[in-house]
Amino acid sequence: MKDRRSVLKATAGLVAAVPFLEAQDHSQHGFLQIEKPPLKRARFFNQQEMTLLEQLVEQIIPRSDTPGAADANVHYFVDFQAHTNAKLGAQLKKDLTWVKKQGFGKGDAAKQIALLTDWSKTKGTEPYRVFKQLKDLTIDGYYGTKEGLTQELGWNANTFLREFKGCTHPEHGA
Repeated sequence: MKDRRSVLKATAGLVAAVPFLEAQDHSQHGFLQIEKPPLKRARFFNQQEMTLLEQLVEQIIPRSDTPGAADANVHYFVDFQAHTNAKLGAQLKKDLTWVKKQGFGKGDAAKQIALLTDWSKTKGTEPYRVFKQLKDLTIDGYYGTKEGLTQELGWNANTFLREFKGCTHPEHGA
């Protein structure tokens, strides 16, 4: 019988080979291609809520010369946050119902921007709370994606900072 070390080596080799064993040859040139993961799916919100959420995140961080929040699938990040936090999920369900009643989903981009702008100016009110929560979730989600980190911020993970000075704009009181 083999010793324990031999069994562990064989098991590790088998585990490492599984992705290659499951891969299918889809090319004419003989290259092995592992199948793509399944499409994103919502875990908490229904399709109508996901569509509304996608419109919201896209207006909060719109597409420019870099991808927008919807391009980065931030609405799925928000859905995941709602799925993993029952209290947040319940609140977001109520918030999306309120947003829908305001006509956000039915308006064109200009109307959507006008609504978000109005909500952002009413500090201390329910519209402001809804706006701030959605904005914070969108920002957290976006700047945690490849699109946000590498394409928007230009971060390439090979820099070292001896000191982080923060914001240096005089109007922000740095």
